[in-house]
Amino acid sequence: MKNIYMAGAFEAKSRLAHERDRIHRLGLGKVIGTWLNEEPAPCGGLVASQAFYYAVRDREEILDSDLLILDTFDDNLRGGREVEFGIAIGRGVEAWVVGPKRNVFHEMAPQFKDWDEVLDTLAKEAA
Repeated sequence: MKNIYMAGAFEAKSRLAHERDRIHRLGLGKVIGTWLNEEPAPCGGLVASQAFYYAVRDREEILDSDLLILDTFDDNLRGGREVEFGIAIGRGVEAWVVGPKRNVFHEMAPQFKDWDEVLDTLAKEAA
């Protein structure tokens, strides 16, 4: 069973948690991205020590994964998901893009039009 890290906009967390649950229910992999369980930061944002902790934790989860799936449907200006994608391709972790390709590095990964297509591909690989 593949360890999967899902990268996406924090605003898409509930939608992505639903996709994580579908992957688990169908036995298609184990999603190890714990950011999907986080509460939003307080109004003042994260303190530096919290942000550093989250960055280190997320990097370790990416490196422990067999596959990173980058969701690009929601747009934002923070760029954390793009760094996560870069860590994956830089370290040889298989990476997929679901949604529009938004930069040249996305060309290094297969593209899926939606999460149903991702689940179909995961199911074929597991068979």
